[in-house]
Amino acid sequence: MIEGMDVLADLDGLRALARSLVHGDADAEDLVQETAIAALEHPPATDRPVRPWLAAVLRNRWKMDRRGEARRRLRDAVAVPDQDGAPAADELLERARLLERLAKALVALDEPYRATVIQRYLDGKSAADLARAERVPAATVRWRLATGLAKLREALDESQPRAKWMRVLAPAALAQGATIVKTKTWLIVLIVMALCAGGAAIFVASRGGGGGADDEAPAIATSPRPGVTSTSPTAITLPHTDDTAAPPVVDPLPGQGRATVERASLPGGALAGRVINWSTGEGVAGAELTFSGGADAITVRSDRDGSFALAPPSPGRLTLATISAPGFLPYAPEWLHSTVHVELARDRRVRGVTIFLFPAVDYHGVVVDGEGKKIANARVKLLGTPAGEQQIDRLPTEWTTDRDGAFTFHAADDAVLEASANGARGWGRLDGNVAITHKLTITIGDAPARDATITGHVVDGAGHPLPDVLVRAMPGGPPEDQTVRAPSFALSGGDGAFALANLDRGHYEVSAADDDGDRAPVELPDVTGGTKDLTLTLADGAILEGAAQSPTGEPIPAFTLLVSKKDGALRELVSARSIVDDRGRFRVHVAPGDYELYASASGWAPSAPTAATAPGKTTLTLSAGATLRGTVVSKADGKGVPYARVMREAPGGGASAQPANAGTVTRTDGTFELTGIPPGPVSITVGAGDFHPRIEAGMTATDGAELGPITIALTPLGKDEQPTLELVGIGVALAPDGDALKVTRVIEGGGAEAAGVVVGDHIVAVDGAPVTAIGLEGAIARIRGNPGTTVVITLAREAKMIPLTIERRAIKS
Repeated sequence: MIEGMDVLADLDGLRALARSLVHGDADAEDLVQETAIAALEHPPATDRPVRPWLAAVLRNRWKMDRRGEARRRLRDAVAVPDQDGAPAADELLERARLLERLAKALVALDEPYRATVIQRYLDGKSAADLARAERVPAATVRWRLATGLAKLREALDESQPRAKWMRVLAPAALAQGATIVKTKTWLIVLIVMALCAGGAAIFVASRGGGGGADDEAPAIATSPRPGVTSTSPTAITLPHTDDTAAPPVVDPLPGQGRATVERASLPGGALAGRVINWSTGEGVAGAELTFSGGADAITVRSDRDGSFALAPPSPGRLTLATISAPGFLPYAPEWLHSTVHVELARDRRVRGVTIFLFPAVDYHGVVVDGEGKKIANARVKLLGTPAGEQQIDRLPTEWTTDRDGAFTFHAADDAVLEASANGARGWGRLDGNVAITHKLTITIGDAPARDATITGHVVDGAGHPLPDVLVRAMPGGPPEDQTVRAPSFALSGGDGAFALANLDRGHYEVSAADDDGDRAPVELPDVTGGTKDLTLTLADGAILEGAAQSPTGEPIPAFTLLVSKKDGALRELVSARSIVDDRGRFRVHVAPGDYELYASASGWAPSAPTAATAPGKTTLTLSAGATLRGTVVSKADGKGVPYARVMREAPGGGASAQPANAGTVTRTDGTFELTGIPPGPVSITVGAGDFHPRIEAGMTATDGAELGPITIALTPLGKDEQPTLELVGIGVALAPDGDALKVTRVIEGGGAEAAGVVVGDHIVAVDGAPVTAIGLEGAIARIRGNPGTTVVITLAREAKMIPLTIERRAIKS
């Protein structure tokens, strides 16, 4: 039979798994508690591993909830577990004294920790409820809870070692929690269980393992699904270390250090890295990373400088299922649909992997009508984010405006919000301007509700239903017809059915992907909102495989792979995933055909776009690239601008946790180094809070070159001023159109306007380079430059080829 302490020891890991499956802290807690009680009521066979069974129970309950059954609440009906015998009188006395000390410690807590803990655990309010009541960010409430519980643990630690008081309190928690209670008693027990869960790693370390230093880390490990081994494409000599808990490599250039591989005596291999703040480059302490190995989950936490270590007991394939930390947006794609894949090998450690988290910045919204009048009591809700990563509802997704029409919210970049009041509605997007000003205005008016759905089924090539497939609806149609529209995501059910909600009647690109399976993704490019009975067929895919390597043939152990379909000047992204593999290997399933592959990795210049045919093998070579050094200053006073984001002007891709184009941030004095710049024209983007963003160009990179130092001056924003992009170019907006780039906008005062370029013209070459070969990114890189210089553009207009020499000018867009 499962021991009560085993259940408590696994609470943290189960909680991480639950958060990956359901929306909301409260729902996750319910799911964890239901699973814990099920373990006490109906334990598995004595020779069966506890943790995989618990994970299976939890996932089965989640699936039943998803398919329309009412959630079972623990406090509604729970049976008393069998007792091996009555506790001794001295044990009961010791337990009572501990509970008395806990009560005194709770009373002695400073505010606001005491009130937050009491309202959360004694009044049963969720973190979202408290955030709304106190008008503070939910992340602040979670931080107060974590701090309050930590202080309570410290108070109990003063009386006796933590392991001892946890063992004393645990039976009380289990016995009380297993009684049929509809009072606040169970909520009191939750404090005890939360306190015990905070020290669960103690019991994991004491229950087994190799006794190495890694066993002492705050991690909960289980056996993942074994992986498939293969021979290395290159024979290399790895450094060896006998220290199984080697100290982390702290990157002097945050997010730009190269990942390395070393030998270590670890039966399951290991992954070591660092979680850093996207905005500052500093380490994120206490981040919780959950890796999925199928039905099981492995949870690790970062230490005070953001470093973390993962060392499972056996090698195999894992995905980074979730990341969360107080004060940060979670990385939380649908379960088993993460695009961060890890392959660990015996006696190999991959070190230096960087994981990014984005701060949960306070954004200030206001809802107004067409005349600018502020609307009180308007309902605002989050419709979606482009990547669909923020699936865990650890942040509120609905708000109500106050009497001034205002609300405060957290959301990911490019999130779409809908506001409605009295039958009127409107939409707003968290775009680059909002990210800089932290202000969003949503204007409501007479507009139809976005209440359309797209429904259908996902099947395999034989017509059999496919469950748990991620289906996406991305806004489509021509760019000029686009309004503020949100994507929609859904998982197919057991019968393959799906429903994509909150859509308008416009056109969408509907796709489905079985990320962990062996089927090719499918996409239908022109589906109207409201379409019913759509069939998405995932046929057997062709395999694209190969390896990412350095110029000398050494594997790149951590990289992001982008797979695109090339159609003239257009590159349509088919697959994007971040990969950790000690041999630099990749393997993706796509439909048979021709593709273009691109790999990027921190500390390296990305590979050149490489043609590949599926099925087939290819090698992607990343180069050293150039390093640009410089300083970002304020144009107002010449002082350095700290924490400005400096990136290559290039497409993104990959997970937010490991983007393909991460760049760097400036130090507190405004200085920076940007590594891994590929050979060719250099164009970088620079952005910082309270400044107009800027694109800087006019440099040429070669492998190993040192560029700069340069000084980039940013213009401060005026009061209530909206940001505008400052750059040097010819003054056009472009979009791929067949074998050319269509001019969709001509900016007033630019060189293109002066040369006679008009909307509808098609650019077919830049300085003699066909756009079919260089694509949109290559064309833009050649168009950028220094003010006063010229570029030769070849236009197609009414079946004529027109070469134009156009002056580059400083413009605002």
